[in-house]
Amino acid sequence: MRGALKLGNGYWRQTVRAFISQMRPISFLLFLCSMGAINAAEFNLRTVDGLGRPLADVTVEVHCVADAKEVTSFRLTSDQDGMVHGQYDPGICSPRGASVGKAGYGGYFSGFRGQYVLKRRFDTEEIRRVAELASDEQEQGLREMLAGDTSAESDKFRGAMFYSEARIHASLGNLVRDPLVTLAARDILVTIADPADLRSIVLLDTPPSATQVLPERWRYAVATALTDPQDENEWAFLRRCALNDFNDRWVDAGAIQTLKVIASARSESILVEVQNANKARSESVTKALEYIRSRPPALSGPDLEDVGKRAAQVVVVGHWESNGAPKFTEAGDKALIDFHFQSGVDALVYTATFHRVGGTWIFRGAHETLQAFSAAGLSRPN
Repeated sequence: MRGALKLGNGYWRQTVRAFISQMRPISFLLFLCSMGAINAAEFNLRTVDGLGRPLADVTVEVHCVADAKEVTSFRLTSDQDGMVHGQYDPGICSPRGASVGKAGYGGYFSGFRGQYVLKRRFDTEEIRRVAELASDEQEQGLREMLAGDTSAESDKFRGAMFYSEARIHASLGNLVRDPLVTLAARDILVTIADPADLRSIVLLDTPPSATQVLPERWRYAVATALTDPQDENEWAFLRRCALNDFNDRWVDAGAIQTLKVIASARSESILVEVQNANKARSESVTKALEYIRSRPPALSGPDLEDVGKRAAQVVVVGHWESNGAPKFTEAGDKALIDFHFQSGVDALVYTATFHRVGGTWIFRGAHETLQAFSAAGLSRPN
């Protein structure tokens, strides 16, 4: 595909583009190959799994675009090294995106770039199997899952991890320092909400694997779980989050929610500071201070259903609809309850964690785990 044929004439460019648009992807490749005189540009891209390992047999459909319209697309397959090699004529179009897919992995469409990550799909039965393994094998199995795609069954995945938390806790503690899966490990540990884990997590930095768009978003769930801060690092973490030091509006909202739940003289003092410095959260801070100054009862008690309902009323976003049925750990000493809220046209689910200490259930925080459009909000009066 080296040559000197120039398609500089506008008429001929349009003619070639019209011709190509009618061709099948494989025909387009054969067409390019047969016209050895066209100035060809080569591209190389790589397909890897969630742990950065080369992934073979990935179908990559490259979309070639000109004048903001797709001229054609052509389908390629990654080799044993996860590599895909292709060519196109920049005088006709340029690659702008690609669809990637492989059986057993989560596929997607994205902009054209040098590397695509496909995550393996796992089901909840795999979690139960891995929980039964010896420590080293268990840790490796969990690492594979945390690097995988669980989005299709995220609620079931979280519940299965939570159920087996006593068996997998040590492995999760080790994996929280693995840069490739640390965010996923942090998320599970925060849902379990063991105070010792939280004290360690607040000291961790934002990992390189964090999204570049919202790199500090991981702090949101951590902040919502710090309902019983025991040292200065935890209080400092909450204060910085509430002041919006991390420039993420979910993070400051989560910290303000927790400072409200704590309802102590120290949390009140921090909220007064936040009210003066974080004007965008003035309304929610005012409500939090009103709640604290009402001297509310502790969010704990012998009846889990009662504690859950009271906690939902404190966390409430919009209108509280209902609480889901509790999901317990294998030992029965911890529980997850979904709080269902309606805010405008959004149906929201906040997943709350509760610990049983002696005969008392204690609220350990709640964070948003689902947001969806709901027509019910259109008919609700303001």
